[in-house]
Amino acid sequence: MATVSPDLDQPVRLHPLTYLEEGDEVTVGRADIDSYGLFPVDGAALLRRLEAGESPNAAARWYTEQYGEQVDVAEFLEVLEELELLVKDGEQTAQATGPVRWQRLGRALFSPVAWAFYGLLVAAAAAAVIRTPELLPRYQHLFFTHSSLVVLTLGIVLGQVPWILAHEAFHALAGRRLGLRSTLSIGRRFYYVVFVTALDGLVAVPRRKRYLPMLAGMLLDVLVVCGLTLGAAGLHGSTGAAGVVHRLLLSMAFAVVLRLAWQFYFFLRTDLYYLAITVLGCNDLQTVARQQLRNRVVRLLRRPERAVEESGWTDRDREVARWYSWLMAAGYVFLTTTLLTAVIPTGIKVTRMAVHKLDANLSPANIADVIVFLILNFGELFLAGYLAARSWRRRNRATAPASPPPQTA
Repeated sequence: MATVSPDLDQPVRLHPLTYLEEGDEVTVGRADIDSYGLFPVDGAALLRRLEAGESPNAAARWYTEQYGEQVDVAEFLEVLEELELLVKDGEQTAQATGPVRWQRLGRALFSPVAWAFYGLLVAAAAAAVIRTPELLPRYQHLFFTHSSLVVLTLGIVLGQVPWILAHEAFHALAGRRLGLRSTLSIGRRFYYVVFVTALDGLVAVPRRKRYLPMLAGMLLDVLVVCGLTLGAAGLHGSTGAAGVVHRLLLSMAFAVVLRLAWQFYFFLRTDLYYLAITVLGCNDLQTVARQQLRNRVVRLLRRPERAVEESGWTDRDREVARWYSWLMAAGYVFLTTTLLTAVIPTGIKVTRMAVHKLDANLSPANIADVIVFLILNFGELFLAGYLAARSWRRRNRATAPASPPPQTA
């Protein structure tokens, strides 16, 4: 049920709003709930008139005098209501909130003193690698033990969890230093399971201030690689338990390097994707590129009625998507090929190894070792499949037509 007042001659109440003007577009929204919309300059000007206390009809007359066009002010109010910018009946106007938690920590971690420390850490790691080239990350470092498949897999998989969380924490803290709220969730990128830090308020921050929150996670990855390398350098040549720790540190460092390389898969909406669309001035490039590809396919199939409406695309998204959509398609073809030629064959080989290990020894300890090994190796793929199925069900529920009301004789 709509909550907008039907009396367009009475002023409407609005929550405190933030405005960010960039070119011919203005981002307007509520910082307290991270709800934002992209308005043309004239639309933002109309909204400011409403915020100043003019009635919708009075603001519409001003708009006509100013721009020489009529505006459907009732529809405009519906948009504001969808964005939760209007104060509903019985609702209190949002109050300004205090500083977000961890803001001081965020400022400290990206202060000049911190940057100087980071520079020294990178320089020290580079010097250690030059002095001992064996420390340079390489794939052989992954296999830090041959004593147990479970221990090896635990070291590779679970050894990355603290660094993944630290990566996301650096994103969040870089945003908190600007007063932005953040949320952490688990998501999926094709057949990868990922942690995702949402910084919705970043759209209301000047463009030049967005880059650090976007790249903060990769900065943390570089620092982790340097720190692990220095730790391994201190244990170089050790034997026994110290030697195992030395190899484990190098294993974790190489795994972090792999995650850094993964950031270059732009089409999976990685950190570098968000950096790129910010530099290019795009709004929702991934969605527009997908819809462009869909429209090309349905036109080839001569099913134009199934094409996506293009009126919601911005000019910049449309322009960049013309070439990015092909890059995205090529990326998915590459990952699908990798799945068929590398991931699945590797999974088959791993399963055979586990079966062979069971054939050789059916003791409870060995059975437990094999089961845990298989869970660690295939758990991510099953979780990705579950997340994909859940997302598909939600989309179907959202697009399914409402059931007709029951009829009685």
